[in-house]
Amino acid sequence: TQAARAGSGSCCAGHQARVRRCCCSASRLDTASSLSAHQPGVRRGYSGSDVNRNLTSPSRGAFETVVWDYDGTLVDTRATDEAAVEHLVRRDPAAAAAVPVFWATEGRPIVERIELAWPGRVPEVLPLFDGDESPRIFRGVRPVLRELRRRGMPLSIVSSRRLQPLLRGLEASRLLPSFDVVVGLDTVHAPKPDPEGLLLALERVGVPPSRAVYVGDRDIDLEAARRAGATGWRAAWALEPLPASERLPVDLRRPGEVLERFDGPVAAAG
Repeated sequence: TQAARAGSGSCCAGHQARVRRCCCSASRLDTASSLSAHQPGVRRGYSGSDVNRNLTSPSRGAFETVVWDYDGTLVDTRATDEAAVEHLVRRDPAAAAAVPVFWATEGRPIVERIELAWPGRVPEVLPLFDGDESPRIFRGVRPVLRELRRRGMPLSIVSSRRLQPLLRGLEASRLLPSFDVVVGLDTVHAPKPDPEGLLLALERVGVPPSRAVYVGDRDIDLEAARRAGATGWRAAWALEPLPASERLPVDLRRPGEVLERFDGPVAAAG
């Protein structure tokens, strides 16, 4: 397999044998930084009130790729984040006052969350969240990825986690070989809900947004899909279960529902 190149250099040294097209940091990208600016109808700014609008799916069999979020979708990293927060509070008890602020912004880029909770302390605190622990993979994820690969479908990740910690987590969990493209926080200039990362991943696999699904657990993932012109499905298997009356058509209760929506009548409800 051949690693994609951004600018004049290859990316993700050490991972090229496994990842066919891996995105590098934003400083080494020639064209990705302005992708969203050139997409007709793409708006910057975020309004959560309309996140569940316009998320209708193409007809059955129309999808050609699945793009995945990482944290809270493929793997459960909440425990490792909790351990990092506990370590910080043990070292600095005064930091406990801002812990609720940190958890209230879950789903946003980790750098942004740290800055909001503990302003000016990102260089000190960030390494606590970039450990090499192997995250717990959600039950049912591996067989879904395996089946999608068997069907010849290219798979990507677009995450708010920084690229190198993201790649280490994918290697530790042995998920990396399943993916053709990995887009991290520092791969792009504008994080989710801006669609830049999603559009970049789709450009690399050669699939138009109208024929792509983005699976993530947060409103910003669904909003990124909407802005990109892709279909968004919520990975609700890591969230508090909702009564049936409160579930939305975009909600997936388990990873296997991705395949069920591809293969059955429910695909039209995405």
